[in-house]
Amino acid sequence: MTRIINSLDRRRLLTAFTLVELLVVIGIIAVLISVLLPTLSSARKQANSVKCLSSLRQIGNAFALYAIDHKGMWPVVVHANEGNPPVVPRLPSGIERRWYDLIARYISGNKSMERETDIARIRESSVIWGCPEWDKTFIYDPGNYADKVRPGYGMQYYPYYFEDYDLSKLAYVRVGAGRYPKQKDFRQPSLRGLIADSITHVLSTPDSITSSSPWFPYNFSGTGSIPSGSFYVDARRHASPKVTKKQSYSSVKGFNMLFCDGHASPVSVREAWNAIHNPGMDKAGN
Repeated sequence: MTRIINSLDRRRLLTAFTLVELLVVIGIIAVLISVLLPTLSSARKQANSVKCLSSLRQIGNAFALYAIDHKGMWPVVVHANEGNPPVVPRLPSGIERRWYDLIARYISGNKSMERETDIARIRESSVIWGCPEWDKTFIYDPGNYADKVRPGYGMQYYPYYFEDYDLSKLAYVRVGAGRYPKQKDFRQPSLRGLIADSITHVLSTPDSITSSSPWFPYNFSGTGSIPSGSFYVDARRHASPKVTKKQSYSSVKGFNMLFCDGHASPVSVREAWNAIHNPGMDKAGN
């Protein structure tokens, strides 16, 4: 019996790890984790970018369905509460409509949206709030009006070239200015940007732009005063945190854009600005 016990003890000693061996194994595991984590993080960001692109395409489909129901017209970025939109019910006092609640009925599960703040009810289940990298998905204050009405995407409101710039033609309706544009008014649709990853619901676009803006990563100033002279794109939403402002401006396609023909693709800041200001041309500064 004693011999059997001694034999078992020897086998355990032979198969047991020494402290040094255990530390080596732990070290190898730590190195593997340090190597794999950046790869996993990059893969997650890439997957989220693909999901965001899919959401943008669905939003593009909703614009097309809206146009079918409204004699070829597209939604405006904002219809302020000073007047009555021609294609939505009369606005009660203090209520405005925005592009995302105007198209909501054409996207599954969002038919109850009747004003801009209704998006807060669907923020966890709708492609209108469809970008998983939008930071308000994680840092959200329900008491903050801006948090409640900014879905992570912004729409531009210039259906015409800037050479034809006319306040009365902007897709932003308020007293004495703006109108609902026809879908065909957005010229060169395969080259003209419509909606992009943004920290605001509006993509106001400055007359000129360079990479020297002090505000980063969220906007790039152009001529004019901040905020009216700024381009509020979320410049590196789908890029690595190590990407610099200069890189996101010109060489890194760090965020996504929906174009007027319904396709969506990653873009740089420079490409996005040109897609709104001068489709098919490159007039951005350095």
